Amino acid sequence: MSLLLDEPGLVKAHSIDHHYAAVMGLGTDNKGLRWLWVVVTGALLCGCGAEKPAELRAELVLVDTIRLAEPDTLFLGEFLWIEVALQPFRLYVPDFRLGRVVVYDSSGRPVQVIGHRGEGPGALYPPYRVLLHEKFIYVLQQYGIISRFDRAGRFMDRLRFPEGYDPATLGFRLLDAGHLVVPSFSYAEPCSSVWEPVCAETRVFSVVDTGLGRVTGRFGVYPQMYWEGNYAARAAEIDVQVDGGLAVAVYGLSSEVQFYAVSDTGGVLLRRVVLRHPAWRDPPQELPARLAVENRARYNELMRRASWMSRAYFVADTLVLAYFYNKKVDFYERPGWEDAAIAPYGVLVSTSGRWQQALELPGPVLGRDAAYHLYIRLSDEPDRRLIGRYRVVLRQ
Repeated sequence: MSLLLDEPGLVKAHSIDHHYAAVMGLGTDNKGLRWLWVVVTGALLCGCGAEKPAELRAELVLVDTIRLAEPDTLFLGEFLWIEVALQPFRLYVPDFRLGRVVVYDSSGRPVQVIGHRGEGPGALYPPYRVLLHEKFIYVLQQYGIISRFDRAGRFMDRLRFPEGYDPATLGFRLLDAGHLVVPSFSYAEPCSSVWEPVCAETRVFSVVDTGLGRVTGRFGVYPQMYWEGNYAARAAEIDVQVDGGLAVAVYGLSSEVQFYAVSDTGGVLLRRVVLRHPAWRDPPQELPARLAVENRARYNELMRRASWMSRAYFVADTLVLAYFYNKKVDFYERPGWEDAAIAPYGVLVSTSGRWQQALELPGPVLGRDAAYHLYIRLSDEPDRRLIGRYRVVLRQ
């Protein structure tokens, strides 16, 4: 139930400038020992002795565009997220309408198809996201189903969480070569049911091994609004600097972002930052699971009137983009996902929390790559699907 209540889309079907680093009092080299990095970063994030930035402005700069080819034998249905590999460049597009993952090269030419609809090995129930590991390709599907393929696209196995745990959303992220971070429920923890509000003891994320067989740590705490009211839509998303030890978390109905120091044993909350944007809309009232069951039309209308915090992305070592959208009046009346039914917005925030800025977005943000490029959809019209690759530039 959580997946259906949390994801509006599912209900319906390089580094920062050194000048900026100097101004913010933050370094850009994170290649040292992990815990030394965490200690140093923790001190820097406090802003102790740091000079307040003066008149910094951010711009979203288009690097290039990728037009996805759709030959007669390989149409695309619908997709909301992508995953990107560099060297060689590959764009992984999980098509939840047609039940497969299509892989494109830098020219937009399809070069591989992973998985298929139907039954048997490699069959995918609606695939929504892809996660790349140096050895594996994880395909994350509706109802928390996870299939694993090798990097050549050959089906390996279907994975399950340990007993007592369930994935809460499909926002898996890579922590290091041996571990993933997964938004998830632990039914042994207090207030873990969607039928009741969360509490201070309810953790949000699990650190798991790459086979999803062992949970090595739990961390994360919901924003206070989730303690004070009953909100079934409690989707959490996280982005992680791989081998860097820093993560950013956001929550569907909240304008709060959280920064964590993370390791293979869990995470420590470093900072909470409330984002400021004139378009942000808090929920008009509580949204309990009971309402979704008894009066789905009313639940959808209240959800439509609230902003949805979709994802957060590192766009530099010390800078994050929080991406949210507002739903238009006919959002829930359309038969499938349409970009025209939302208004996308972004807020940039420094990891110190001392600086933030609203950022105009030309379309929904689909993902990022390891070089901190954002991938934004500019057109979702069949046969004319266009994705822009952008970078964030800061100027004084």
